[in-house]
Amino acid sequence: MNEDGAIRSIVVTGGGIVGLSAAIAFARALPDTSVSVIETPVDPAALADRLPTALPEISRFHALIGLDEQELVRSGIATHHLGTLFRHWSASGEEWVHAFGAYGKPVGTIRFDQVWLRARAAVKALPFDRYSMGAALARAGKFVHPAQDPNFVGSRFLYGLRFDPDRYRERLRAHCEHSRVEFRDGQIADVERREDGGIAALHLEDGARTEADLFVDCAGPSAQLLSGIDDSFEDWGSWLPFGRLTLTSEASGDIPATADRVAAGTESWTIEWPLRGRTMTARIGREGDVRITRGRRLRPWVHNVLALGDAATALDPLQGLNLDAAHSAILLALELLPGRDFHAVEIDEYNRRAEQVTRRMRDFSALPYLRSGRTDGEWAQFVEREPPDSLALTLDQYGFRGRLPFYEEESVTRDSWAAAMLGLGIIPRNLDPQSREVPLEEAVPAMSRLAAEIEQIVAGLPSYADYLARMSR
Repeated sequence: MNEDGAIRSIVVTGGGIVGLSAAIAFARALPDTSVSVIETPVDPAALADRLPTALPEISRFHALIGLDEQELVRSGIATHHLGTLFRHWSASGEEWVHAFGAYGKPVGTIRFDQVWLRARAAVKALPFDRYSMGAALARAGKFVHPAQDPNFVGSRFLYGLRFDPDRYRERLRAHCEHSRVEFRDGQIADVERREDGGIAALHLEDGARTEADLFVDCAGPSAQLLSGIDDSFEDWGSWLPFGRLTLTSEASGDIPATADRVAAGTESWTIEWPLRGRTMTARIGREGDVRITRGRRLRPWVHNVLALGDAATALDPLQGLNLDAAHSAILLALELLPGRDFHAVEIDEYNRRAEQVTRRMRDFSALPYLRSGRTDGEWAQFVEREPPDSLALTLDQYGFRGRLPFYEEESVTRDSWAAAMLGLGIIPRNLDPQSREVPLEEAVPAMSRLAAEIEQIVAGLPSYADYLARMSR
């Protein structure tokens, strides 16, 4: 390999969580490459920089950049996050929990949701989330790290983190300083282009000129760098329909719950994120303080410009995928890192795979809007709205026999899809023939024992307050 063809300098624009995450990841993965950050102000519409929720995949990203989860929790920056409690988000009005990790236990090769559907048809099943350890912990406001024994029900759940965005950003910035990342404040006054259409240098308002091999645009949905080269954009507003957000914060002395709380009203919906010392709340509707973008850049990597976070993919907060989308894009960029010539063969492959990842995130986010079953207020308009093709196929397959189509870059687990479908009241019209291989007289008692075991384990655990106190000793 020609070492002279490697990327040797990277400039990241955007001083928020996404920009700092990208800077650390590139600096640690490329020790012979200089990385610098131009700390432009955080865009109020850049939700990946402003919201506090991270999915279980954040553990992989923290391992990559060398951040210690226990240190984040002990210092009060983070708490544990088991999933989301949905209220008034179905025609029945019943609450349901989307918890991370497994639901129930499969019977051989037969998935648990298929066994549950058969028991439900015989009116012998509890609500689906009663068979989830994560959901039970979330409802009880408790937490314990998953057990190591894969055969024990206490191992069959996952967790993410919920963090104070301002304190988390400060921690990332300090970590950047230990990772050879250089910083500069300033606004971009002009962009100097290369002959091939890429960027040669950035000119700041203070007169400074900054060159780099790779420019990473993390400054928010306006995508200041990328949009000057390629402004193609796929609008998702018809599927993620509420375009205004109001974000508030109130002091709270309560120990944070381990689940986010989402409640749908007739004209808008709200989500609460309990943090240490305060509760953040977002209201999303037709009116609000901030106009939010919903959609994706068709080509997030063009020449030597890579867009990440809301500059590449913008989602609303419903499923908490905002930061996860940015992290997955950073990991993909490192996996497919091109040479300094940024050959189309490499860039096109990144864009192809990024499209597949983000469209499935879009589908999962759009699902509760398009299939809530509610017909009152704002929800009436979604009853007949056509879903995007990939979600339509997912709904057809699951709605017919409880199956899910295969996607190369599936970004949502099968258990999460099943939990959301069943929580919304989407029940397959037909049973999987294989589920009939499990006699109901065996399956129903086994399911009852599992639910009882989960309930007994959770009842015997200390409160989350006690758990945090022990971790902080």
